Amino acid sequence: MKTYLLVSMVIAILIFVSTPVSAHHGTGISYDLSKLVSAKGVVVKYAWSNPHSQLYFDVKDDKGNIEHWSAEMNAPTNLERAGFTRSQMMNFFKPGAEVTVSGFRSKAGAPVVVFSKAVLADGREFKSQGGPGNIE
Repeated sequence: MKTYLLVSMVIAILIFVSTPVSAHHGTGISYDLSKLVSAKGVVVKYAWSNPHSQLYFDVKDDKGNIEHWSAEMNAPTNLERAGFTRSQMMNFFKPGAEVTVSGFRSKAGAPVVVFSKAVLADGREFKSQGGPGNIE
């Protein structure tokens, strides 16, 4: 009886511990990592948030219609380890700034990319700090 109880507890613990691991998505599942795309637009918002920072920007299509895009970026802790602060990132990605964003587009066709690089109109660049969006 004790063996059965011990085995049951071990199995329950393993299931409990492994559930969060299986919940995290794989970037290769969500994004086409073989096709780098670029989109030019205007920054709407930068969100310093977990689990990934997000850049929101509006892009005009060929007909002049606005399409709302977003870029999944590095986690704030990864950015901090690379030497960037929340204030620096918010200042770089100010609403209204013209930006060209490069990244790997969603496999679903949504206007979403996993971030690789952003270039502002004045030529300043910000590149992915590692991970699947890193192109160098």
